[in-house]
Amino acid sequence: MSPWLEIAVLVAMIVGLIGLVVPVLPGLALMWGAVGIWALLDGGGAWRWTTFGVVTVLAVVGLVAALTLSGRKATGAGAPWWALAMAAIGAIVGFVMIPLAGIVVGGIAGLWLGELIRLRDPRAAWDTTWAALQGYGLGTVVQMVAGVAILLVWGIGVLLS
Repeated sequence: MSPWLEIAVLVAMIVGLIGLVVPVLPGLALMWGAVGIWALLDGGGAWRWTTFGVVTVLAVVGLVAALTLSGRKATGAGAPWWALAMAAIGAIVGFVMIPLAGIVVGGIAGLWLGELIRLRDPRAAWDTTWAALQGYGLGTVVQMVAGVAILLVWGIGVLLS
């Protein structure tokens, strides 16, 4: 593979890492796709496909763990599924109204509003929302660890192929 294409894959992976923190950019999916393209463009080979397989496992585990941790933290604090759905709707509306930051602001507002409707107590609604935010933060950390591991595995794959 040309060094320019490897640089392009590296840039895509760095954008993916940034996307783990900035919710507008794709995160693990972009990193996974970049490694898949890297494995495919040079005709594959054992090391490239092995690297892609390991990266696939890391991406799936990172994503599932992040979603599970986030959801458990919120539901553990008492948030029902429909309040989490309101958070998702709020994130979409927020993104449309306030590009970039609107996803976070809308998601928080949607969850808080859903919990306010359910609990009828602003403080209790905030407590549940705060627990969900902690779960989201923990999920982000898990995804970041998976993203760094993906970058390292890809780097080793580049050296070995």
